[in-house]
Amino acid sequence: MNKILQRKSWTLMEQHTLEQVIEKLKSVVGPEHVLTSYEERYCYSRDATWYRAMPDVVVRPRTTEEVVRIVTLANEEKIPITPRGSGTNLTGGVIPVKGGIVMDLSRMNKILEISVMNRIAVVEPGVLHADLENELAKHGLFWPPDPASTYACTMGGVIAESAGGLRGAKYGTTREWVLGLEVVLPTGEVIKTGARTLKSVTGYDLTHLIVGSEGTLGIITKAILRVCPLPEAIIRMSAAFNKIETAGLAVGKIFEARIAPTIMEVMERDLIRSVNKWLKLGLPEVDAIMIIDVEGIQGEVEKLAGKVEKVLRDVGATEIKRATTAKEMEDLYLARKAAYPSLFQVWRKTAVPDDCCVPVDKLPEAFKLIKEISQRWGVPVGILAHAGDGNLHPIWTADARNPEEVDRALKCYFEVCREVLRLGGSVSAEHGIGIVKASLVEEEYGRKVVEIMRAIKKIFDPNDIMNPGKMGL
Repeated sequence: MNKILQRKSWTLMEQHTLEQVIEKLKSVVGPEHVLTSYEERYCYSRDATWYRAMPDVVVRPRTTEEVVRIVTLANEEKIPITPRGSGTNLTGGVIPVKGGIVMDLSRMNKILEISVMNRIAVVEPGVLHADLENELAKHGLFWPPDPASTYACTMGGVIAESAGGLRGAKYGTTREWVLGLEVVLPTGEVIKTGARTLKSVTGYDLTHLIVGSEGTLGIITKAILRVCPLPEAIIRMSAAFNKIETAGLAVGKIFEARIAPTIMEVMERDLIRSVNKWLKLGLPEVDAIMIIDVEGIQGEVEKLAGKVEKVLRDVGATEIKRATTAKEMEDLYLARKAAYPSLFQVWRKTAVPDDCCVPVDKLPEAFKLIKEISQRWGVPVGILAHAGDGNLHPIWTADARNPEEVDRALKCYFEVCREVLRLGGSVSAEHGIGIVKASLVEEEYGRKVVEIMRAIKKIFDPNDIMNPGKMGL
């Protein structure tokens, strides 16, 4: 599972050249922000996947000007450069597959502006998602994308992956909530895309091209985000189901009833048990539970919640409960966000998490297929879903010391991805492509689209130094 990527190391160049580059990097950011020891570099050789590859040097800039100088040097010397935030990525997006420089952007961590009147926030890439959420809340605002790794992930990574999260059922993914960017191109030039305004259709939409580009087109050094007022009222409820397929059916029925919940999260039995064992939350250990939020004005929310409960009863939910205290609300939210890390606490195996998306009406079939495929290969699976937008997160487990177990888990992973394509879905909803799914891009879109993507990459990055080896490019 801890696969070491085979690569021709950039350090196969003469050692004195590497030493010269390191000295130049120290002159840009200071010696304390250039990391060269084996132990330091090893910490940057991994993300949350089973891959690893060692960088030759790690540099930690503080300003856009420093980023420009580093990138200019890398481009002149044709050194691979991999941007990195917190390394929470689940598809190998920050693995330095060709060595070279890892640029750790976590020191660029200022919230530069929050404007209630303009409904924007301006941030640097190293700002933690949770810190932004907390600061916005002081102004009665929030930024809708809500990744489960909120306390660890940085905004640069969230934007580079076009992350989603629990609130995606109503608000979509990051791409809808970024108005403009400052980006250092692989050539060292700085461009600004988009605007501070809520509307801008001037020229090609480079902002949304760069959002989700996984650091292959440039390094984001500033972002203008569209923010929203916090809702006046939220009602959170849970529903229990004897079959996960029924939970999938309930999602479509809620939409058919003209209701747009903020979140509709599904957790399957094994993950419910895992969370209960770890956090002692006392969730009902049925085949599946759904966690639902509706939000808005107080009276309106009560009416919406009643409609949701009726749909859930009609579909066949066995138990429906509203959270009546702040703690009950927080416990439900915590249960969903803790589901993935609970596996490491309880199952004590390596997790192989997938991320794919199907049309909402295909959710029952997709849930059934995941279970059938996992049973056929004999691999334990826990199913999570941002079900409100059809986003599936089956998580297989395997003993990393047993190659045969790992191989079977990966067979499940890719078979589910291909079944998702057959159902009219997409192989990645919010975790990106990175290394893990690079082979699937052409399967989803065809060769011509991949050729166009490679041509775009070549225009931005003529020397192919920026996060090379990702997204199948």
